[in-house]
Amino acid sequence: MVVVTGVLKEEIIGVFREMLPLLENGELVKRNFSRGIVGGNEVVTIYGFVGKVESAMMAQAIIDRFRPSYIIHCGSAGAIHPELKIGDLVCGSVFYEHDFQTTNTFGIESSSKLLEKIADVYDKINFGPIVSGDLIVSDRELKRKLFDKYGAFAVDMDSAAIAKVCQQNGVEFCALKVIVDTSEEHAQIEYEQNFRKFSSLPSTIVSELLDKHLL
Repeated sequence: MVVVTGVLKEEIIGVFREMLPLLENGELVKRNFSRGIVGGNEVVTIYGFVGKVESAMMAQAIIDRFRPSYIIHCGSAGAIHPELKIGDLVCGSVFYEHDFQTTNTFGIESSSKLLEKIADVYDKINFGPIVSGDLIVSDRELKRKLFDKYGAFAVDMDSAAIAKVCQQNGVEFCALKVIVDTSEEHAQIEYEQNFRKFSSLPSTIVSELLDKHLL
């Protein structure tokens, strides 16, 4: 089984609308999920969690309920790499918690199998580190520090937490994100302008992956 997650419904809609047949609608920890078939894969979509605590809580609940082999997290992110632009795609190769104070900077690696399948489906994806923290990055100096310390491509509030839970449970994980803001002073305005335009793109690509590959 493959579980596709997102913070908001728009971020998983590309997979949800391709479920044929749709086998089940239900609720898990007060979040709505749907289960169906995409290609030859049994797939669950679920959304509705913000920040590292809720993301970790939901990841464990998903694993306990569905016992998936894979979790793919779709959604939006802010750019950290100076060459990334709004609308660009980033697939996390390794995940860090940037607001966790420790001298250990080892990250959690993404599933090599999932990275290979994503690259096979769509060739305009940037593969690199994603950093996560419980704050909105909207400061040019902080953006520079995250790039200097981690070589980060993008920042979000969820991927590293889900990656850690998946690692502990032996579940393969990756996150595919679209850039909707620059992580600088006007990040919130950029997010509001760009989210609806781009938010479904990662899950649309994941839907193509599921239709093409049996995981």
